[in-house]
Amino acid sequence: MGPQKRSRNGGFTLIELLMVMAIIATLAGLGMVGIPRMVRQANITACNAHLDAVYKSLVIYQMNNKYFPRASGAQFVLAVWDSQIVDHTQKDAEIFFCPSMNIGPDPDLGNVTPEMISYTGPDQVGSRKGLAPQDRNANEKVIVCDKVPAGNGDKEHLDSLPHAAKGICFLTLGGATDFIDSSLFGGSAGGQDEPYPIIGPESPVEKFQKLVVDEDN
Repeated sequence: MGPQKRSRNGGFTLIELLMVMAIIATLAGLGMVGIPRMVRQANITACNAHLDAVYKSLVIYQMNNKYFPRASGAQFVLAVWDSQIVDHTQKDAEIFFCPSMNIGPDPDLGNVTPEMISYTGPDQVGSRKGLAPQDRNANEKVIVCDKVPAGNGDKEHLDSLPHAAKGICFLTLGGATDFIDSSLFGGSAGGQDEPYPIIGPESPVEKFQKLVVDEDN
């Protein structure tokens, strides 16, 4: 018989244990970066789907009234709810809430109000003509977007903003939906003072200047 091979006792060497720990740490690190990004992308997709549903309701409203609602801000968005175009069910109410905010309509729908919903619309005070889908450059005119509550800009506040202050979803008069990154507004990434998207008259992005700033939150 030849020499017997030395059998292994089934344990791990120190080097093998360190390699396994390194692999686990690497995978965990990738997860900490990748999973939040995937969640944000899923929320953006769902948010745009909500805005698309809002637009379909606005088109029905326009067919019945010639123009889109003449109201401003969140009242513009909720006009379709008040006009009975959509059923007053919890499922229908969900379209007025941004998925990234982790809130939705109460069972009794008591929070489906201009103050509580996630979206705001255009400032139409003093407007002589109502908005309509056939208006010129309709896909360049933003009519609905995530609300951006006023705040002091600290980290806790930023985490409470739509899409964790990474940007906002919006809807155009022509029915297109999209997401705009906060860096395009200036913000911390652009070296400016405001670390989150700004809407309203002071917005550095022109197409968001005619939206109503939510001053109640």
